[in-house]
Amino acid sequence: MRLLEILEENKGLLVKMGWIVGDATSYKWWGGLDTPDKIAISAFLVQMTKWETVKRVIERLEARGIHKVEDISSLSLEELDELIKAVNFHRTKAIRLMKFSVKVKEFGGLQKLLKVENRELLLSMEGVGEETADSLLLFAGNNLVLPQTEYLRRVLGRVLGKEMGKRKAKEEAEKFLPRDLYYYKLFHAGMVSVGKAFCRLTSPKCERCVFKDLCKYINL
Repeated sequence: MRLLEILEENKGLLVKMGWIVGDATSYKWWGGLDTPDKIAISAFLVQMTKWETVKRVIERLEARGIHKVEDISSLSLEELDELIKAVNFHRTKAIRLMKFSVKVKEFGGLQKLLKVENRELLLSMEGVGEETADSLLLFAGNNLVLPQTEYLRRVLGRVLGKEMGKRKAKEEAEKFLPRDLYYYKLFHAGMVSVGKAFCRLTSPKCERCVFKDLCKYINL
């Protein structure tokens, strides 16, 4: 598939946008974080917060002895709130992280929870929408799950010249994506990177886009 070839040729763009392209099972794809637990914690913290702030908060948690998601349940809510106060909406996120930590502990660890068959359970948790659940399954759980995102809908829809929702975009992508963990991660990271760098909702930078030669949106 030409889209994948273009993304392979432009890995530098993905790196520039914060993705660390590596082996299929590497956790470092997710902004350089090196454990599934850090990925999961960051997924709760990053909303409406700069990535560098999130990384500093994770370092602060580690300094406090929090290395696993379930370790958070040993803290009081007030302690957790204080540790993550640098992120926006820290009180709400502290409550959500605490509830998630308790559930992970009940399951006996994050990897036992992050299974495709537990997707609906993930979605039932406060603060976990479809994009977050699928991103956790893919990047922290190494499951073949393609996240449904606005970037995927917009970029793939414009490339194909089709109006589609996020679920339909995912279905279209899964028709041509190899059932391969590396390519699932590369494709997701690529859609997000292209969406942020070029394929903006308004005033897209089509002439600079890596997909410009095959995109039906620019070639209408």
